Amino acid sequence: MKKKILFVVTNHVKKGNTGEKTGFYLSEVTHPWDILVNAGYEVDFVSPKGGKAPVEGFNLSDSTNKKFWLDTEYRHKIENTLKPENINPENYVAIHFAGGHGAMWDLPNNKQLTAIATKIYANNGIISAVSHGSAGLLNIKLTDDKYLVDGKKINAFTNEEETAVKLDKAAPFSLESKLIERGAIFEKSGLWQTHFTVDERLVTGQNPQSARAVGEALLEQLSASETISKLTMYEVKENASEQFRKALKDYVTASLLSKDNIMAEAFYEQEKPNILWLIERWNGKSQLENFSKNKQAKALQSLTEKSLKASPKIYYVKDLEPLTKEQWRKTSKKEDNQLVIMLFVDGKKGTEQNFKDTYHVAMPQFRSEPGVVTYQLSEIEGDETQFVTYEKFRSNDSFQYHLNFPPIKPVIEYLETSIKKPPFQNGLHNLIEFAPMTRE
Repeated sequence: MKKKILFVVTNHVKKGNTGEKTGFYLSEVTHPWDILVNAGYEVDFVSPKGGKAPVEGFNLSDSTNKKFWLDTEYRHKIENTLKPENINPENYVAIHFAGGHGAMWDLPNNKQLTAIATKIYANNGIISAVSHGSAGLLNIKLTDDKYLVDGKKINAFTNEEETAVKLDKAAPFSLESKLIERGAIFEKSGLWQTHFTVDERLVTGQNPQSARAVGEALLEQLSASETISKLTMYEVKENASEQFRKALKDYVTASLLSKDNIMAEAFYEQEKPNILWLIERWNGKSQLENFSKNKQAKALQSLTEKSLKASPKIYYVKDLEPLTKEQWRKTSKKEDNQLVIMLFVDGKKGTEQNFKDTYHVAMPQFRSEPGVVTYQLSEIEGDETQFVTYEKFRSNDSFQYHLNFPPIKPVIEYLETSIKKPPFQNGLHNLIEFAPMTRE
């Protein structure tokens, strides 16, 4: 079965007291739709009342609009939208709120649609919105009763754009101002410029010109959510260390040549050279399984059965701030004295969301440090209180700078007060890379 995405469209037909008609803006449906169906996803449509959805921005000189309008299956769907009570959120990996001025009147206060979006997000799904579609985000709350948009970078139709189309007085409220009131960090560009932003499984775009970019960003987030991330620790017998390292290096080299691989690296621990780590990410479970039939994978597996002191320890993790393949494969420079830290954190029950929220604020700042090559926080699957950070620095001086970087203070405070065991004594691993060892 194809994976499904739910598009939300408005039923509202009038722009306040202007006498002008409104509805969903056609390109804000068709451009993301085109990206997603071409990638193999199926799209369903829902509206507050169900049935035929009114259209605004009906422009068939736009080839994507025309393609959608001539597609009999999807034309039928948009003219027979589902009602919220007919939707099972468990069936969808994402929900997209299309704009058009009508969205301002009937999307924000529809409790059923809000509940659907909340459930999809809680199931690790993705929420996207474009232009006035961001009105549908206003009353979505997380499990801690915070608004979804609170503290997140958000994009939507701006106050300046509303004034430019002379509808700032007709609209029921100012969307930009209301989002800021809810705690959003509002971003924007000039009139009619393409602008989108991504923040913690939330993708938003400014205007109709941003619709395709929103679709592409949503697809990237969906791809990241399907990624399988795996950390494997091997404790190798002393007399088998050299042979096992070679097999691991061959595995990494072959992995990186596969189109389905996102990243693959191998390390030994500085203090315990017979402890080896394989860190890898793949586009999906089946892709990793297919690669396991490769001769390098079979050779590594054969050695594993006879060269280890104990069975490998495997951690499957979920990246909380996903990186792209290009970001994962960013490397140190030739002149760098690279330092790689992996830190396992075992949080106290009930504090895990605080840890994620703390890191969510700090992560972009960490990644922008001049001495940081890669920085990632992941949740260990099967236990929501356990996390692991992966931190790659250009040098020890860069790491020391990081430890004194002001945004790290709330993270350190959490580590000192809200975990079961001191992580720097029990969960810290200083890693030395031996594969692939590529450098700029």
